[in-house]
Amino acid sequence: MGGWFAHPIFKNGDYPEVMKTRILERSLAENLTKSRLPAFTESEKKRINGTFDFFGFNHYTTVLAYNLDYPADISSFYADRGVATIVDSSWPVSGSSWLKMTPFGFRRILNWLKEEFNNPPIYVTENGVSRRGDPELNDTDRIYYLRSYINEALKAAVQDKVDLRGYTVWSVMDNFEWATGFTEMFGVHFVNRSDPSLPRIPKASAKIYASIVRCNGFPDPAQGPHPCLQQPEDAEPTASPVKAEVPFLGLMLGITEAQTALYVLFALLLLGVCSLVFLLYKYCKRSKQRETQPSQSELSPVSSF
Repeated sequence: MGGWFAHPIFKNGDYPEVMKTRILERSLAENLTKSRLPAFTESEKKRINGTFDFFGFNHYTTVLAYNLDYPADISSFYADRGVATIVDSSWPVSGSSWLKMTPFGFRRILNWLKEEFNNPPIYVTENGVSRRGDPELNDTDRIYYLRSYINEALKAAVQDKVDLRGYTVWSVMDNFEWATGFTEMFGVHFVNRSDPSLPRIPKASAKIYASIVRCNGFPDPAQGPHPCLQQPEDAEPTASPVKAEVPFLGLMLGITEAQTALYVLFALLLLGVCSLVFLLYKYCKRSKQRETQPSQSELSPVSSF
């Protein structure tokens, strides 16, 4: 993906040569007359090249790749790529089948971005790990993930001179994760969705991450306790700014009751409008019938003998 999308912007305005060559060869093998990959014009290359402020990077895991030649009649992204991926069974797992904990790969990919794209400013916009099952506030696996991944990012920035300028954990709280919904939880805060006020309850990882942010990394234990390691008072669960009761037509109702009453009121209003329209239709129809109906004298003329 980095070559596909980033190469034109950060490199030379065009796709990588290996990408253009491979797709052209596979296109010709499919009896096409030209590559399935559209070509940039020279003016488009000049316009695209260098159009960036920074490199926004989402990273979660690493895989192992190996060459795999697909049959020529298969036309897909994976076939054009020409590789397959596997994972090491010894790598720690997560709540997502595709996500294994591989902190060593984080430093490597940051260094690859540095070398490939001339060390652009990099902001890690997403990095985190998921859990499944019952909510667990003592999320030791997420603590391991954050400590090890952030440590690798620091090595890349301090030792390898990667221009890494920012890091954002995914995510602040458990949320709706695309097709998996609420079953995969990435948050450092648990959200109690059975409570109408949706309180946010910090997990153990929230305190660890807050400590890393305060210290801007990991203080050297050899230098003694650092002030940034002093934990503030434990945070209380934070509720959404939603009142337990709301006013409705002069009454104080709970949120659920108020919603139900609103739906009922809307249904009654809709029923009233429909009834009014129906009565108006019947009235207009009867009026037209009276206007077109001939008088009795016209229907039965009297004959004299």
